[in-house]
Amino acid sequence: TRFMSVCGLGDVYKRQLIHIVVCLLLFLLGLSIGLNRLIIDNLGYFCGQAAVISSLSILGSMMASLAVYHIFFKGKGQAVKSSLVTLAFFLFGCVAGVSYAVDFDVHQTSVYVLYVLMLLLGINLGSNRNLRQFVLSLNFRTLLVPLATVSGTLLFSAIGGFLLSRWSIFDCMAVGSGFSYYSVSSILITQIKSPSIGVQLATELGTIALLSNIFREMTALIGAPLFRKYFGYLAPISAAGIGSSDISLAAIARCSGPEAVPVAIVHGILINISMPFFVSFFCKL
Repeated sequence: TRFMSVCGLGDVYKRQLIHIVVCLLLFLLGLSIGLNRLIIDNLGYFCGQAAVISSLSILGSMMASLAVYHIFFKGKGQAVKSSLVTLAFFLFGCVAGVSYAVDFDVHQTSVYVLYVLMLLLGINLGSNRNLRQFVLSLNFRTLLVPLATVSGTLLFSAIGGFLLSRWSIFDCMAVGSGFSYYSVSSILITQIKSPSIGVQLATELGTIALLSNIFREMTALIGAPLFRKYFGYLAPISAAGIGSSDISLAAIARCSGPEAVPVAIVHGILINISMPFFVSFFCKL
């Protein structure tokens, strides 16, 4: 907090800085995709693969949360502007890549911008005044919800490795471990996988990760009432992934009741913290 004060940056400015860097990274990712005719010409194919992994991730997380609900929580509960902006930057990058030739190394530029993003995310987390309160509010049952989300998502994402012959089990788990954080996870996958499988395949996998996690976020928002009805009180939280603490929070409160809100916030924060580690881990296997 003191470091940010010295820099003259408050919480609002930190979030704006992170948002700007994410938009820039998504523009560069979109630009690299737009320049890649193989991906553009086969975009429907990549959407299909993304839909498979996204569906498996959501189903796995909800089934795991259903088990936790019945064992530990039963009896409780009642029967988007920034996302569109960041997505618009990605689409703008795609259009620019298709329409114009560029004379700089998009991949290397993305690496440098990614370093800035990781620095800002670390500063934002470390200077969060509410972090201590959230840590003190943790208990055994609350921690089981993100654990169920992670285990269910990874287990069912691994099935994608058997259904999609082009990608390994660990590739599919890396995509699933974005937990609907489509912007950062897709960029991480593209950068980390490039040295091992080449820029072309890494960009393809990053595109699938972007689409898959967008599908998860949108499905969690639209399907929250059905998830609550058929998979229980915790299902909308698990399905939302990282979005349970922000974009999906209103839908969760409406479907699962106000008592679900603290669980959803803690869930989203813990998934947010763990996402870069899971993505990096599975990308390196």
